[in-house]
Amino acid sequence: MRSPAPVWVALTLFGCTPSPDDGIQIGSLRVDPPPAPPTDFKSLDLASALADAFEIAGVATLATAWAGHTDAMGRGVVGCPDLWIGAPPQDIADINVGDDQVPGLSWADSCQTPAADTFDGFAYWESAIQLTGAEPTGGARSLTMDAQVAAGDGSVLLEFDGEASDSLEGSAYSSSLVARSLSGSLVGFGSGLRGELDVSWSGDEMELFGSIHTNDGFGPPDDRDPDPEDTPELQNLPSWEPGMPRFTSVRFDLQLGGDCALEPQGYVGVRGNEGFWFDVYFLPLYDPEEESAQSNAFPYEAIDNLDCDGIGTIFVRNLDLRAADEGDPEWSREVSIDFAGILASMPTPTLDEFVFTLADLPRETP
Repeated sequence: MRSPAPVWVALTLFGCTPSPDDGIQIGSLRVDPPPAPPTDFKSLDLASALADAFEIAGVATLATAWAGHTDAMGRGVVGCPDLWIGAPPQDIADINVGDDQVPGLSWADSCQTPAADTFDGFAYWESAIQLTGAEPTGGARSLTMDAQVAAGDGSVLLEFDGEASDSLEGSAYSSSLVARSLSGSLVGFGSGLRGELDVSWSGDEMELFGSIHTNDGFGPPDDRDPDPEDTPELQNLPSWEPGMPRFTSVRFDLQLGGDCALEPQGYVGVRGNEGFWFDVYFLPLYDPEEESAQSNAFPYEAIDNLDCDGIGTIFVRNLDLRAADEGDPEWSREVSIDFAGILASMPTPTLDEFVFTLADLPRETP
């Protein structure tokens, strides 16, 4: 253990944008005539795709990166990686993190253990537990990292380039993640993801805002015919391959709770591999009558069902699919989502997982 300052550490206790016309979603294509939707839009199982989207949201939290980091640190030995109280010296890792009064812990190294596990990069973390009397009732933690930890066989256990923080009070969990890269076998999501996502959930409430891109994609294999005459949306897409996952990214602006327990306000979207967003809108998140950029960005004037029933309305790149719905009795632009089941499935860490101090760091000498 090396320290550039006196060694002391304790577990902290802490008691004028113009409004788009006709509900044109911000960021959507604004062309006339509008593009045709993907040729397979009626055969897609959007309910299943949205279930995948919420599973991704459950992974894109500090809890995932924290668990991967603590597990990976269990492979370390004294001297690999090098550890510090507070941030590493600036000549080793030039980062601006931490509080001189209550420093966190860090490592920075490029080394290999006797078991051939490798540490390359740096990580800085803080954790704190809130006490009510002698009873722990809440926790908060943060992690700043640009590093990769790999096992002796070469498999990447954790790679995280980003910053994240989270907190837990009772059953109420919240996390804020900025990930330029989050991957590895301990993350458990293919070759990883990137993006920014703020989330919170508890027994009967949930709020999600942000977007995540998955490196490997998700959803069913894409079985569209690549003939440009049959699938014009696939023209000029050299990266598209038959059988690749149908979707690549997710985005949220969603709040569940309050007067309606069955259905949230806002929307969730999944991005097709050809670039079209499939957005499902639920109850109005902004007042449709307020005539603001936010309210006009949500196409609620084109939605028939605004009841509290868990049913959302599908748009493709903000294209109104009412005509397609009315012209096909076997297809509907509405989709029903079990939000109670989704909320119950969202992973919540325990307070025990919030503590990672000197006592948990490697003590074995190689």
